[in-house]
Amino acid sequence: MSETEKTEKTEKRKSSSKVKVPAQVAAAAPKSAAGEATVAPPSSPSKQSPAAAKAAAPKSPAAAKAAAPKQIRIRQIRSGICAPVDHKQTLSGLGLRRIRQEVVRPDTPTVRGQVQKVRHLVEIVEGGTAR
Repeated sequence: MSETEKTEKTEKRKSSSKVKVPAQVAAAAPKSAAGEATVAPPSSPSKQSPAAAKAAAPKSPAAAKAAAPKQIRIRQIRSGICAPVDHKQTLSGLGLRRIRQEVVRPDTPTVRGQVQKVRHLVEIVEGGTAR
């Protein structure tokens, strides 16, 4: 086997291992000197239109406070010593370590599911705002 045949085989292997780009994306993307498609860098924020810049501007503190997620206060009321391992892990995932300890967590379906799993060990305290 000559060197040219060896290099052709290695080039075929290299080209077959490359990620396939859909034809539409490859046609739209500019080609570099190596023949590979290049990705354009995202436009800088200073080149945005005034309307887009206004929409991306930070909101007032009152609006941010109103849009803040609701929070719940969770208190551990019973020990997790004799509980199954997954209940112990759920308690530690909520951040509870001892009886009468309270934690404040966002009121999301994930946290609600954790509380539901260990509902015999915890309670939700009214007035879940942070101190």
